[in-house]
Amino acid sequence: MLKEKHILITGGNSGIGFFTTVNLLKTKNILYIPIRSSTRKDIFFSKLLKYFDKQYLKKYINIIENIDLSDLENIQIIGDYFIQKNIFLDIIILNAGLQYTGSFYPKVSKQGIELTFAVNHLAHFYLINILLGLVNNKKESKIIITSSDVHDPKSSGGNVGEKAGLNNLWNFKEEITGKYLNFNADKAYKNSKLCNILFAKELAKRLQIQTSKISVITWAPGLVIPNDDLGFFRYSKKFNNFGYIVFSNIAKNILGISEKVENAGKLLCEIAFDPDLNNIHYLHLSNRLIFYKKHKLLKSDVSEEANDTELASKLWSLSQELCRSFGFVSLNI
Repeated sequence: MLKEKHILITGGNSGIGFFTTVNLLKTKNILYIPIRSSTRKDIFFSKLLKYFDKQYLKKYINIIENIDLSDLENIQIIGDYFIQKNIFLDIIILNAGLQYTGSFYPKVSKQGIELTFAVNHLAHFYLINILLGLVNNKKESKIIITSSDVHDPKSSGGNVGEKAGLNNLWNFKEEITGKYLNFNADKAYKNSKLCNILFAKELAKRLQIQTSKISVITWAPGLVIPNDDLGFFRYSKKFNNFGYIVFSNIAKNILGISEKVENAGKLLCEIAFDPDLNNIHYLHLSNRLIFYKKHKLLKSDVSEEANDTELASKLWSLSQELCRSFGFVSLNI
């Protein structure tokens, strides 16, 4: 009998993450899901009960409660949970993400960091640094990060509006920690997805030096428009709900360019268990539109900036510096 895998997924209670959770639960492996509030936990379980009974959920799912991923103190709580219980993980899926395109003003984390960067990059950077010693060094082990092809200014989404660009991190610390120079919410999101890939590539390089068997995978799900109010566009809808309704209807029903959230969740689960993606160092996958309302997951190149190894190393150092400046020093890679 195969041993159960232990899987941590962030953002597992809504959007793509919810349907990833549903598919992961079907595999009868043990899941760990951080959730922000008891209200969201209740909503999450009521949705899951449409697919599984209470006893099944009790056996296979563990909730780490009251976790705000933007708060580094809460990231430490997640780390302590696994350290204290001496739980070793086989798969970590860093899927949580937010964007609030349409806002003229930055939102900030408890530590005063622009919220998109705090959640989409820094939280996951710190979490991996805490937990890597508890990831089994096996060929089946994976760290998977949900990114986006909008990190690439040449992509169909990345070339619309403000484009991603870290400018070799010139003034970047000031952009995210207090001065918020020339803030643009759309660019902040695209930059965070670029940071995801730079982080993943630097992580893979460091793991390779340690002769680790753990695979690091980034993937782009395509344009996914969830059907609930807890999904990816929950903040942006507040700024322009009419525009969002028009945009989503055109994308789904007229142009046929969006992917169903159910399909994206299924894909992410498949990536986690695909034996062809074991022990592969680093890979980027893109769920590409190949025909009207039809997508295909393909191995894909990343942008020129995302391939900059020196920039990846500099971003890693900056991320370390930020964590340590707030007293979070459990950085082990």
